Amino acid sequence: MATAEHAHIELRVVLHGVPWATYLALRDVPESRNIRMTYDRGELEMMAPTKRHENYAHVLGRLIEAWSEELDIDIQSCRAMTCRREDLERGFEPDNSYYVKNEPLVWQKLELDLSVDPPPDLAIEVDLSTDSFKKMPLCAVFGVPEVWRYDGRTLEVFELGPERQYLPRTSSPSFPRLPLLEVQRLLGQVGLVRENALVRSFRTWIRENVAK
Repeated sequence: MATAEHAHIELRVVLHGVPWATYLALRDVPESRNIRMTYDRGELEMMAPTKRHENYAHVLGRLIEAWSEELDIDIQSCRAMTCRREDLERGFEPDNSYYVKNEPLVWQKLELDLSVDPPPDLAIEVDLSTDSFKKMPLCAVFGVPEVWRYDGRTLEVFELGPERQYLPRTSSPSFPRLPLLEVQRLLGQVGLVRENALVRSFRTWIRENVAK
């Protein structure tokens, strides 16, 4: 059985009773490379990102990369890397993902086995419509320590707690000095100010307000 959700932002399709092998086949065909897929024990959601969604995700990624470069923080960006584990019968793609604390363990690896290797230290979700298939519980099962959520207005930060539930934070565990309100302000200018100008302005802000 399939259901489709036509939001004013994104098109999502949810399939039920999908075997793991079918999920893998759908995920790995070249025609699906631009489709986000989330799989949870037979439930498969497919989402086609819009330009607005991708603009926010990409600009937020560029701001993180500018911060890490200016403060000389080693990170590895894995973008929308597919995180999947057959033993958990789950798989998902964050909109952005980063290794920070565990960057020394993975930076030389071109392929990862998440049943052995650590998950990303940070996963980012841009959620511009009512999400019919929540990714945060999947991030928790995989043990992703930190998740950011941006809804087009507000940037929220969550840290994985001892009960495997995400707790809101006022600062980023991965980037404790990162000015989240400034990042949120700049994201609010997407579509109003050109992308390179936004990133340049953030670099200027860092150099003027944050000592290395």
